[in-house]
Amino acid sequence: MKKRIFLCALSIMLLLFTVSCGKNGEDLVIQQEDVSGEEDTGQEDSESLKEDAEVSSGRDLQEKEEIWVDISGAVNSPGVYRLAEGARVVEAVQAAGGFSDDADTQWLNQAAMVSDGEKIRVYTKEETEKMKEQGISQAQESGESPAGGESAKKVNLNTADAEELQTIPGIGAARAAAIISYREEAGGFGSIEDIQNVSGIKGKTFEKIEEYITVE
Repeated sequence: MKKRIFLCALSIMLLLFTVSCGKNGEDLVIQQEDVSGEEDTGQEDSESLKEDAEVSSGRDLQEKEEIWVDISGAVNSPGVYRLAEGARVVEAVQAAGGFSDDADTQWLNQAAMVSDGEKIRVYTKEETEKMKEQGISQAQESGESPAGGESAKKVNLNTADAEELQTIPGIGAARAAAIISYREEAGGFGSIEDIQNVSGIKGKTFEKIEEYITVE
């Protein structure tokens, strides 16, 4: 009788122990699943932030426009340089390694804004002295309006040759040739706004030269 009671008690204890172990195992599995889920969510958030940052960076690069400027003369490293749109002459000079020792820094308007495709020449002191002897002032050479408010002579887009077209601020040999080519193909310019049909002469470039050109 005692033996039977002992066996029954032992059986009940084993049953309770088994049930208890099973419950603890399920809780452990659930906790592991919860932790795993939290890690996955964190990883997904990190990847989402990374993708957003890449998209934002790409958008910034697309919105930022660049221009190309050809700078020569009395600078340490003449050449063609890429600058941000809205850059000034001083930034073009810095890109070209700065002024050389013989540069006439007072002859150049370093605060002037440069345009895409513009050619900038930095003169030496010897060159500017010769121009002064010939009666050429800084304003005349750069295409700026003379002092005293007198209007500068405008260049006729329909009759000017390549050399005369290059006296327009920001118009180099390549653009002068493009203007003449368009003029011949289109039969002339009907208005000064038509020059915007020439490659590279739009927006700010046109605004910079419109007061120096005419079609009459």
